[in-house]
Amino acid sequence: MKQLTALLLFILFMALCAGASAQMDYELDNPNLTYIKLSDSLPTPAQEETAAADDTWPKTFTITLAGDTTLGSTPDLRKRDDCFENVAQEKGYGWFFSGLTDLFSTDDMTLVNFEGTLTESNDTKEKKFNFKGPAEYTDILTLGSVEAVTIANNHIVDYGEQGKKDTIANLETAGITVSGGGILGIFEKNGVKVGMTGYCFPYKDGKKDITKDVKALREAGCQIVIASFHWGSEYREDFTGEQRSIGRAAIKAGADIVVGHHPHIVQGVESYKDTYILYSVGNLVFGGNVDPDDRDALAARLTFTVHEDRAEAPQLTLVPLRLTQLSDGTDYRPILAQGDEAERILKRVLRRSSNMDGFENGSWQ
Repeated sequence: MKQLTALLLFILFMALCAGASAQMDYELDNPNLTYIKLSDSLPTPAQEETAAADDTWPKTFTITLAGDTTLGSTPDLRKRDDCFENVAQEKGYGWFFSGLTDLFSTDDMTLVNFEGTLTESNDTKEKKFNFKGPAEYTDILTLGSVEAVTIANNHIVDYGEQGKKDTIANLETAGITVSGGGILGIFEKNGVKVGMTGYCFPYKDGKKDITKDVKALREAGCQIVIASFHWGSEYREDFTGEQRSIGRAAIKAGADIVVGHHPHIVQGVESYKDTYILYSVGNLVFGGNVDPDDRDALAARLTFTVHEDRAEAPQLTLVPLRLTQLSDGTDYRPILAQGDEAERILKRVLRRSSNMDGFENGSWQ
């Protein structure tokens, strides 16, 4: 009898171990929280103790800001052999950000604009493009070392309020910090708190005041505050007067950096009050376009010296990207631009920039 009991206990123990090692559970009852992801790299007690003991200030903290990320396509595009969904099935979820591993995995936090939905809803809005993907596409972000997203854009409601609710729930379940559209996000690592806010057009009278958001984030202990804006005109290389007025107002309100999205191409950068306004960093992993006309993109690497109660002005490095290594079509895998190509993209950005005459681009590596 004792041997039978021991055998049963051993079988139960092995079953529990197998369950703990599972990556996902796609069978949860809640339609908004469609899976649970278990980390492969949970800190050991010794690592946690070391992190807790690291109370030496100031600290260096690096943030990478990048562009429009759409994980999934439209109903029409899903009929094509070269659609995002087919590439995801063929290549795996780690494929899409694999060309940027050296960039995103070597910072403390990466923030992108998540422009789409993660939902099973079919309640489409009446509009030209409706983007969505399944909940498990959050793995594309986590495998790509993307820790935070802004959802302040014109596609978060492509599948109505339910689609938006599902998207936020699925992102947060995956451990991704969400901000934008009235949601204040806080990412914390090694004692440094990064606060995030963001908004989408239309802007009343071409203005947007984020003073209350910045105050709330500072009161929550954030040493760094990032403001994201969905603004400007699609495929226009020059930033508009509205973008400039909103961006400058955000910095005056206390934001440490401003980053913009929506034009789908790179725009200029403005140096303003010891920091920067990144008017548009272009697209990134963009499942909504099977053959992009403009393949240039940009990431911004920011290095902050952070004190216990504040951060100094950031050092900026502009990192030119290409949306794909292909010359025709796309594999939805952005890569680091190299050599003459990188120089061309950097010159393109600086040519449209303001107050950047003395700027010397550094190295993020």
